[in-house]
Amino acid sequence: MRRQHPPVAPETPALTFHSSTSPFLFNPADAWNVMSSYYLEKIQEHNERLQQLNLLEDAREIATICHEIIRAKKALCKLSVRAGYLA
Repeated sequence: MRRQHPPVAPETPALTFHSSTSPFLFNPADAWNVMSSYYLEKIQEHNERLQQLNLLEDAREIATICHEIIRAKKALCKLSVRAGYLA
């Protein structure tokens, strides 16, 4: 019995983008702006949440939110250093 091979499909060339014709241009400054605004917004949301909490009733949640704020600030500092800005 003969074994049949699947038909060979013609190879399609990979899509190539040139900077002059590409509809999407990557700008590192835009990426930094987006990420920095994300972290600043996150910090602001946590601060607003902290204002609504009571220390006697919500101590664990306050500690967790403070750790999240610290994490976001560290990430923002690392992002600033990578982008070449002084933190």
